[in-house]
Amino acid sequence: MKLSTKNYIDLKLKDHQKRDLVLVFPGGGYYITSARESNPVADVFMKDNYHTAIYYYREDKLIYPSVKEEGEQVLSLLKSNPLVNRIFLIGFSAGAHFAAMLMSSYPDLVSGTILAYPVVTSDPRYWNQGSILNLLGTDLSKERLYQVSLEHQMNERVSPVFIMHTMDDMSVPVENSLLLIEALNRYHIPVEAHLYPKGRHGLSLATKETTFEDMDPELFIKEFGYLSGWIELAKDFLRRI
Repeated sequence: MKLSTKNYIDLKLKDHQKRDLVLVFPGGGYYITSARESNPVADVFMKDNYHTAIYYYREDKLIYPSVKEEGEQVLSLLKSNPLVNRIFLIGFSAGAHFAAMLMSSYPDLVSGTILAYPVVTSDPRYWNQGSILNLLGTDLSKERLYQVSLEHQMNERVSPVFIMHTMDDMSVPVENSLLLIEALNRYHIPVEAHLYPKGRHGLSLATKETTFEDMDPELFIKEFGYLSGWIELAKDFLRRI
């Protein structure tokens, strides 16, 4: 599916039945969209009888608020497809920030959201500076920083949320997830959170297929394979909402 920019949606229909759809937002610091967090993730949900779509949102590096406006267009396009029932989002790192921004801004279009090691805040104590700078460009006014600090943007209409993070994440501190959990709880939004003791940022599915490029697959599984069950927990979460 084409947009007015170079960004695009890779829509994969399971069949010709009307089904729920999982829309994937790969991570990549609002600079790229990670291959490790795109097709492998979509394939997992298609095997579980969802339609899927991957949103490649950094082919044109739109800044806020244009990036959010295009996100609404993507959701509306998918929702208009007669084969699409509910839309669920899954995002990783900066892609999780994008997904969470859309779930709070356009709650009528999103039925549930899965966030893996999400960028949430623009608070310099905990932010992922590169993601926030790539999102905002040169205008770092207090107002714009506040608008993309998502712990301040939640509301009572947000759909249920699943969160996965590791406590020793050195790139996106776990405080990002903790701030979001607190904000969601304030509005009584159902949230399921799984916080693991150890795991490098960007683990994706924590399977051999999603091994870091700089690691041997066997070593990757030895160190991080224990995390791979998180995606089954996330799928079970979707089944309950």
